[in-house]
Amino acid sequence: MILKLNRDAKAPLYIQVKKGIEELIKRDLLKPDTKLPSTRELSGSLGVSRNTIIQAYEQLEVEGYVYSGVGRGTFVHEYGKIQHDSGYKNHSSKFSFKGYFSTVWARSYTSAFLSLEKLWEVNSNSDLISFESDNMDQTHFPAEDFKDSFLSAFRRYGTSLLGAGSSKGFPPLLDYLTSFMARRGIQVKAENILISSGIQQGLSIIGKLFIDPGDTVLLENLTYPGALSVFRSLQANCIGVPLDSDGIRLDVMENVLRRRKVKILYTIPTFQNPLGCTLPAERRQKLVELCRRYNIIIIEDDYAHELSFDGKQMLPLKSWDENGSILYMGSFSETLFPGIRLSWILAPGEIIRKLSVLKKSTDLYTNLILQAAVLEFLQRGFFDKQLKKKRNLLKERNNVVLNALARYFPAGTSRSNVTGGQFLWVELPGGVDAVDLLIKSRQKGVVFAPDRFFSVEEWEKSGFQIAYGGIDEEKIWDGIKILGNILAGLS
Repeated sequence: MILKLNRDAKAPLYIQVKKGIEELIKRDLLKPDTKLPSTRELSGSLGVSRNTIIQAYEQLEVEGYVYSGVGRGTFVHEYGKIQHDSGYKNHSSKFSFKGYFSTVWARSYTSAFLSLEKLWEVNSNSDLISFESDNMDQTHFPAEDFKDSFLSAFRRYGTSLLGAGSSKGFPPLLDYLTSFMARRGIQVKAENILISSGIQQGLSIIGKLFIDPGDTVLLENLTYPGALSVFRSLQANCIGVPLDSDGIRLDVMENVLRRRKVKILYTIPTFQNPLGCTLPAERRQKLVELCRRYNIIIIEDDYAHELSFDGKQMLPLKSWDENGSILYMGSFSETLFPGIRLSWILAPGEIIRKLSVLKKSTDLYTNLILQAAVLEFLQRGFFDKQLKKKRNLLKERNNVVLNALARYFPAGTSRSNVTGGQFLWVELPGGVDAVDLLIKSRQKGVVFAPDRFFSVEEWEKSGFQIAYGGIDEEKIWDGIKILGNILAGLS
């Protein structure tokens, strides 16, 4: 495939690649169902990054010029020529949305991504054994305590909870969070806190404040897919930094910083998602110093701070923040239950004010009744009681997972060592693909999230996440036994 790129042009390289392939399709030089070069192959021949080719292919896909399949590649879509020749006219009785989808959708949710998601998707009536992280065991939710907190909040604050609220958050909760954060080793004032409807909303408004198209964002490779979708939707250049058994590798990160202008680092230092590892204190300090030296904003996602098995808590990166460059995010969704979409951002006052303005473009303010109920839950001691129960439960289930893996998984399999949280990572023997395992295991009634769901860039090894927070011990044994039997046939 011959494409000419002008590196001095204003148009981004991915747009030039996209338009070049589009022109070949329109001129019928690329026939329907022709397989395009792999992203690695085309990036090598053109001398550009793989992200450039990935963005170009995604844009072509959303406009109907190509289609892709998991593990198969990208192909010319017959519709690409049809939509061009017909002037986008729709002659059927049913309206077609092809060609109308935004580039935000294309960058965030490729066909490959959606195909993977469909494989491990579980509905509420399913009998599948799910090792997926959003699957939670509702039998252990503190329902009665939360109901009491909800009613208590109404008695205390009355109908004021039914009115409009501040986009910054419920003032009594903001005040309480100052002492709550002191327990984590962070001294903060209420004016430095913004309540958000979950980590995802917080990431979205932070991204809108700081990221322009083409800005470089570093993430751990692998990482939380929700963050990746936010940054890609904003046309950021996302670079993955590899991890070792403890967390992000600072030697590799510094090599990247020497060559590239980086604006933001997004990191999960405690119970990293998806590996579950925790960055040691010494490396945390070095990470903060490294980012300070290169003038990089850190977004610290501390979504499950209190969930260590032994109750000991690691100081967040924010506790070493001397110049205000670390934006800290905490959440009650993981420590209580996922239905509580209640998180918070810590940042300098000027940043909080700007984020508050941006937040109004999405939901004006976070549910006041929910904020008041959670505050009551905290003040009445229910949170600490629930936390103790949850830690013990997770520790027990983690032990069951380790015993089951040791019994049923073949030689050559390894797993991450975790000290808390709700999941761990399994690395498969060489030559075994996690997606192939998932396709076969779903037929046997077991699903999980494979490495490709979390990858920023190509992952050298194949593996998957085992989330055990929402699955009982019997199903853990059954599910891992099924996976082990399938692996024995694939190895």
